[in-house]
Amino acid sequence: MKRKFSYCLGFFGLLLFFATPDYGSGKTILGQSCALTGPTSFLGTEMHKGAKAYFDKYAKDIIVLKEKDDGYEPDRCQANTEVFIEEGVDALFGYVGTPTSKVAVPLATKNKIIYFGAFTGASFLSDAKVNPYSFSIRGSYNAEIENMIRRLKEDLGITKVGLFVQRDAFGMAGILGAVRAQKIINGIKIVPPIPPIPTDDDSKIVWNKFWQSIPNYRRNTVSVGRGVRQIKGIGVQAVIMVGADRPCAAAINQLHKLGFKGPMINISFVGSVGLAKHLRETDNVYISQVVPDPWNSSIPVVRDYQQDLGDDDYGFVSLEGYIAAKVFHQSVATISGDVNPDSIKLSLESMLEYDAGGIVLSFGPEDHRGMDTVYLTTIGKSGDEIKFTYVDSLSAPK
Repeated sequence: MKRKFSYCLGFFGLLLFFATPDYGSGKTILGQSCALTGPTSFLGTEMHKGAKAYFDKYAKDIIVLKEKDDGYEPDRCQANTEVFIEEGVDALFGYVGTPTSKVAVPLATKNKIIYFGAFTGASFLSDAKVNPYSFSIRGSYNAEIENMIRRLKEDLGITKVGLFVQRDAFGMAGILGAVRAQKIINGIKIVPPIPPIPTDDDSKIVWNKFWQSIPNYRRNTVSVGRGVRQIKGIGVQAVIMVGADRPCAAAINQLHKLGFKGPMINISFVGSVGLAKHLRETDNVYISQVVPDPWNSSIPVVRDYQQDLGDDDYGFVSLEGYIAAKVFHQSVATISGDVNPDSIKLSLESMLEYDAGGIVLSFGPEDHRGMDTVYLTTIGKSGDEIKFTYVDSLSAPK
């Protein structure tokens, strides 16, 4: 390990030793800041659950995972991250969300600490030039939204697509993904048109004017009425939703009530199980995914995940946490010398065609995104029973 302390034999040295029992013990220390309370806690607890299930089974002698609650709020996440860095963690692992990652990644980059496996598809996570210590295992939001729009156009002939987004960096990642996809796929219009995107230096007035043009809701709320009315009033044929489970479910329920029949496709961050539980109807609702079917035990990594989870409460988020833990463990296990951020970085960048059990990941010095695969699922709901079905194409609205 990188951290080897030389303590004096005096009283102060003994106090330091007992105050930090994990450090200097030959273990790799990970810090995880995520939402463990609040409206988005389902995602944080699931991500942590999946990762902990893997580490407890296969790596408890060499990896310690420490968690802190940030409630999906950037300020709290920044404070947690600063504490982790002060404590000398070897990596920041399994954070949840784009707005929280946006404040944490610069701290990781500045302090040369690994930032690995966050539950977000934001593109900056895999930008090796700007954030050389950040690695993402999942397909990007750009890939997800491009796939959504391509399927809408090619499967259903849809040309007018609306957005419903969270009003922050997460929603902005979705907006940028839609702008990019609109340029790639001919015949698609985002409605209403996305105005010029302000810069970080622009005033609050400029930003407020920008957000008024795009159907949105504020983070950690379910105040979706204005955004829903905007969507219903502009004659779109489909809606791409970039948000969390409760507000997206509230928006879908209201759109159904207003008679909207077009496809509504949610980005993977939404929290599929939570979304499904809050929906009154599931007609024409899709969810993009970045991991294989958590209920399909014929896939080796899924079979192991099911066995190690300790219950049958499977889901997409906990599976992603499990896969992230497995890949990180693989990177540490192949290091022959000291385990430190630089050796972990080199190990990850040397990971080519790693078979994690039916899914293959690759990293490189200029490629810090492990997978690009994205999927689409539908929701089947009967009473309390929920079933997700993977589909290759979209079906005509009912």
